[in-house]
Amino acid sequence: MEKWIKIDPHVHSKGVSLCSKLTCEEIIDSKRALGYDGAVLTNHCQRWYYPAEEHKYFIERVIEEFSRGKAYADKVGFRWYLGLEVSLDEPHYADWLLYGATEEFLRATPCLYNLSQKELFDLCEEWGIVLIQAHPFRQSPCDPRYMHGVERNCSSGDLDKTELVEEFAKKHGLLVTCGTDYHFTENNYFGGIFVPESCTTAKELAEYIRRVGEVTVFANEEKTTYKTEVFSGK
Repeated sequence: MEKWIKIDPHVHSKGVSLCSKLTCEEIIDSKRALGYDGAVLTNHCQRWYYPAEEHKYFIERVIEEFSRGKAYADKVGFRWYLGLEVSLDEPHYADWLLYGATEEFLRATPCLYNLSQKELFDLCEEWGIVLIQAHPFRQSPCDPRYMHGVERNCSSGDLDKTELVEEFAKKHGLLVTCGTDYHFTENNYFGGIFVPESCTTAKELAEYIRRVGEVTVFANEEKTTYKTEVFSGK
């Protein structure tokens, strides 16, 4: 039988995300202590971080930060997946989690924060990436036609919005994921997703989600499976 592991698919490290107080190593140590088996490093890609003409240099920082964390994670037996959180202004300001981003994708694509939601969605479809609107009710949900799902966020300001997230996802047939938006050790809320142990890379993680069309999330002792038919061929 397939073994399942618990991961937090929404964490930020201070080497790239200016709002984070934690190094990759500190994230890994603290998450292990909380009972996680892995995490997706979803550092910010935002307009106010760098000018568009410096995008390729910024991406190298993202990759270097991930690689340093991956080296440490491998030493201590922790899964460390590459991801990204992109902030867009079209159709309105919103944050987007990219699951399945590879170094090749990041180096080949244009300045991501300059895209519209539809343009980012089309790019994700082309590369087999899962596109999730992060904490959608901090602002408001975007166009459901151009996303794969929405996030149940376990940070303090979003715990009361789970029902709204589930209602929106159900209405539009979208996936629901769960993450903590981890920036500092004081954020010790316990939530995330189950993934097969055989998913060792971000690409394999996205391929699995797209293939089965469902995600099982955990939040403290609660476990819920969300299904969708938004992926190609489903």
